[in-house]
Amino acid sequence: MESQTDPSLNGLYHAISFQIAGIAIALMANSANFALILFADTTGHEIALCVPIIATALFTFVWGDATLQSQVANIKDATVETKNSHAYRFISTQPYNLLRLMNFALAVALAASQFSILFGE
Repeated sequence: MESQTDPSLNGLYHAISFQIAGIAIALMANSANFALILFADTTGHEIALCVPIIATALFTFVWGDATLQSQVANIKDATVETKNSHAYRFISTQPYNLLRLMNFALAVALAASQFSILFGE
């Protein structure tokens, strides 16, 4: 008897790995933004520096939201056998709308703190 993998599980694993990659990219971008506005002379360049701050916030929100939606779609596409597993029951009951809201709040909070540093001098 040969075991077959549920395609929705492969999609779920890919969505989670993309989410982790997005978190790493957002972390690096926010770190670069903070380093630039904290340690560089930004006088006269405030408006130009708003672009990477806004871009990083949009990336954080859009990437995170897309990966969460992809996870939900793959959960809904699971086979009956997968739906009867303990892992499926645990993963499918996660508060995905709350996670989306938390992702949005994090993007806004990071951008607001960067703007505060940039324009607060």
